[in-house]
Amino acid sequence: MSKKTMAIKRRTFLGSAMGAASMVALGAPAIAQRKTVHFGASLPLTGPYEKVSKVYKDAYDLWTQTVGGKVSVGGQDADVKWTIYDDENKAARTAELTERLISSDKVDCIVGTYGTDTVLAQGAIARKYERITMQAGAASARVDEQIGGHTTFTLIGPSRNYPTLAIDHLAKQNPKPKTMAIITMDDPVYQEFAAGAIADAERHGIKIVLNEVLPMNTQDLRPTVLKIKRAGDVDIIYNTGWDLICIKLIQECVALDVNPKAIVGGHLTTNPVVKETLKGQLQYIYGITNWLPQMAYKDKYYANCQAFADKFQATYNYAPTYHAAMAYAIPYIYQHVIADGSEGDPLDSKIMRKRIAALNNLESVWGPIKFNDKGRILTPGVPVLQWQGTDPKVVVLAPDALANGKDLYPMPAFNKRG
Repeated sequence: MSKKTMAIKRRTFLGSAMGAASMVALGAPAIAQRKTVHFGASLPLTGPYEKVSKVYKDAYDLWTQTVGGKVSVGGQDADVKWTIYDDENKAARTAELTERLISSDKVDCIVGTYGTDTVLAQGAIARKYERITMQAGAASARVDEQIGGHTTFTLIGPSRNYPTLAIDHLAKQNPKPKTMAIITMDDPVYQEFAAGAIADAERHGIKIVLNEVLPMNTQDLRPTVLKIKRAGDVDIIYNTGWDLICIKLIQECVALDVNPKAIVGGHLTTNPVVKETLKGQLQYIYGITNWLPQMAYKDKYYANCQAFADKFQATYNYAPTYHAAMAYAIPYIYQHVIADGSEGDPLDSKIMRKRIAALNNLESVWGPIKFNDKGRILTPGVPVLQWQGTDPKVVVLAPDALANGKDLYPMPAFNKRG
């Protein structure tokens, strides 16, 4: 073969190869090799939300362990990296840290903090940089109104709906409750809880005899319980606060001999510290929770919620609250949407936003994932439970599809229990 012929064939081969490469590039955009996917977050690791923040942090860690520290980015394996700061439950601090995560740490996926004002502060910075966040720490409608959908996706249902199933359920009991006292924390999301509880109670003809608004740093519930006692016959006490408020409320009811027909301890009675502290005093107390191990949800790693709960318990030596399943689901969702590289860089915020918004009941241990146009997860309501037995255990009362027991109502006086 002559040198001229060889040169022609070489040019033909190179031209064909370049043409093929161009066609591939047109058909499927090239994705830069990424050795690491960097997740960034801040949490109130110190202060009143310290305990619940630990649950979130452990859940992120469990997801990382579950995936073996690696995820697929458009079909290419990458290591998982986390940067988590303590925002001290301060909005200004959260904004500063979010700026650092984006500008200095160069994180790829932003995970939300805990608390309404801090979530909003984080979202404001993310919006400035046209980034997205995914959060499970603020149920307030303010998130939907200010940053929902275009900046932030929310894995927890709206706070207004939290009390609905519990009050609907209690309104059916015999004798029907006629009066209710509400303990409200001086925070927008808890005020939304209370507004929902008031509206639900009034819908059933239940009179609100007291709506006690307490500072967020409240430690002493005795003045509040004394007010409830002076209010006369109160059939339901509804706590919108967190686990510490629930504990203090019940302790003071015991000490002051305040015995309503029902006490709703709120959304954190399943936090292990509540039972550890109250022990048998938790018997007969109602609660609400977004998630329980006996639910039948699953994902690609766990066959059901109990398997997830067992793994969490074995790894961290405490039972997971609903926060664990919810927090675990955040990186799990990111993992799902960045796996496909057919539209370009899967870690581009515009592409992630589009794919998250398009999720249609993605299976997860948190439940089916689908968002409305405000970026809020679609959910039917918050299940109702009651702690029963001398070594109190959870019995689910509502909705009917999840129920595994019946009420013990009205509750006996604290000083007349065996």
